[in-house]
Amino acid sequence: MSIIHKEGLEKQFIFNLKECNTTGFNDPLNEDVYSPSKGLIHRYPDRVLLTITNRCFAYCRFCFRKKNWSHFPGFDLSGAVKYISDHKEIREVLISGGDPFTLNIKHLESILKNIRNIKHIEVIRIGTRVLTSNPITVTHDYVGIIKNYKPIWIVAHINHPDEITPEFADAAEKIVNSGIPILSQTVLLNGINNDKKTLKRLFCKLAGMGIKPYYLFGCDQAVGNRHFRVSIDEALEIMRSLRCNISGICMPAFAFDLPNGGGKVVLEPETIVSRQNGRYILKNFEGRRYIYEDV
Repeated sequence: MSIIHKEGLEKQFIFNLKECNTTGFNDPLNEDVYSPSKGLIHRYPDRVLLTITNRCFAYCRFCFRKKNWSHFPGFDLSGAVKYISDHKEIREVLISGGDPFTLNIKHLESILKNIRNIKHIEVIRIGTRVLTSNPITVTHDYVGIIKNYKPIWIVAHINHPDEITPEFADAAEKIVNSGIPILSQTVLLNGINNDKKTLKRLFCKLAGMGIKPYYLFGCDQAVGNRHFRVSIDEALEIMRSLRCNISGICMPAFAFDLPNGGGKVVLEPETIVSRQNGRYILKNFEGRRYIYEDV
């Protein structure tokens, strides 16, 4: 188990020579292959992702879209609206980037309005770093405009409990009190948060603020990310320990985005020891084994 150094929080954002290791992929999720329109990615049947900007409040050194920092293809709103309108199977739109909250509110509202006007779209999500990196952006007026396009979910990227500042809490409270739910996404990072105590503190603090821990992601295999990555075995042991110590409300799902466009896969410590003819031997959170007779 790696030790979390005092400067671990800053390691997310400060260049390290280890990034010069070119192992990895420029487009680890193969998003370009699934992009029928500029800034639109359609990998899963019922939802699309819109990367509307390459601007962000925090250019994380482990970012899997770091190629967009300097080579952003742009975003075509009219093309995205036409594509989504033509594909009735799409019911959900995730707006990401970069960070959508870097946009002028009128610009972001225009995108939200165009998406909400598509009749078969049921849910909009906005992925953002704003709560950790620029929470003063989240004013009552800003939230008041966004809530006009509910049902809408905010998905907040946060990796360490020390990122929860009083300003973070104030901004989150504005959003939650407006009726917009917040989910959190965390990336498991070597030397930063690959420690059960750190993650327990993070997830419990978030749940106590009305934020549901949603995903704990394995670090994607982008170029320069190798030193951030944590092994699957270590990750599953952290998840096993968390399962023993925190409630389901506090627990995220542990997932990897598979390379070459394979999509997300959720991993859990093995709980099925054996099964035969409807008779299961299951292992509980304490590691004890129980017989379970299925119907």
